[in-house]
Amino acid sequence: MRAIQSRGFSLIELMIVVVVIGVLAAVAIPNYISMQDRAREGSTKANMHTLQLAAEDFGVQNNGSYSLTVAPVVAQLPSGGAKFKNPFTNSQGAGVAYEDRGDGNLATAPGAVSGITSYADSSQVTYNIKGYGRKSALPLILTAGE
Repeated sequence: MRAIQSRGFSLIELMIVVVVIGVLAAVAIPNYISMQDRAREGSTKANMHTLQLAAEDFGVQNNGSYSLTVAPVVAQLPSGGAKFKNPFTNSQGAGVAYEDRGDGNLATAPGAVSGITSYADSSQVTYNIKGYGRKSALPLILTAGE
C-alpha cells in the first residue's frame, strides 16, 4: 500500500512567508508616506511659483506696483484661481489654499495649514511668497524680481 502524501505548505513555511511580508511592509510603507509628503511639498512650491507669476503679471499691468492683498493676484490666475488647490487637503479658496499675510515681514510664518501658499506685500514695491509644508515652513521664499 502507498502512503498518503501531503501536498500543502507546512506551518513553518507559512510563518516564514508572513514574516518576510511583514518586514517588507515595515520598510516600504514609511518610505511611501515620506515620498507622498515630498511630492505634496513639491506641489506647494509649484503653487508658490504660480502665485509669483500672477503677482508679476499684476505688477506689469499696474506700472510696477504690486497688489497689497492676495485677492487681485489670485484673480490673475487661470480660471480666476478656481483651480488653485492645496495639495495636502485638495481644498480651494482663501485660508486653505492661499492666504494673505498682509505685513510683508519675512519673519512671519504662514499659518499652520499644511500646503498653504502665503502672500504678503506692505509697500506695493515688493512682495514675498511663502509656503507651509507638512510640519513647518518651506525654506523657499519668493520675492519680486527673483
